[in-house]
Amino acid sequence: MYFFFLFRYVGNLSRDVTEVLILQLFSQIGPCKSCKMITEHTSNDPYCFVEFYEHRDAAAALAAMNGRKILGKEVKVNWATTPSSQKKDTSNHFHVFVGDLSPEITTEDIKSAFAPFGINGE
Repeated sequence: MYFFFLFRYVGNLSRDVTEVLILQLFSQIGPCKSCKMITEHTSNDPYCFVEFYEHRDAAAALAAMNGRKILGKEVKVNWATTPSSQKKDTSNHFHVFVGDLSPEITTEDIKSAFAPFGINGE
């Protein structure tokens, strides 16, 4: 399941959005490994999956890109999940659990680690 923690689902895309554009935008957050655009020939909006090299960059992408307008459409960004584990839209949830840390890690260490992403730890 850890595999999916490197992927982002990006939905509600304009039909004019390309994989190249998505990679340009998301690479501003962190290095991206790949982007796979899914375009169905129905009324459904295109969507894509963006793969990051690092989990922290995938997590930052949620905070930075969810709700942002790309070519005039407000996109939805969420964790990619397997169909069986997809239960509900969590794009409006803003809590991050950080656990299994060394006893030497302090609250200030955590706040400092998340500060560049605009997360204040409150």
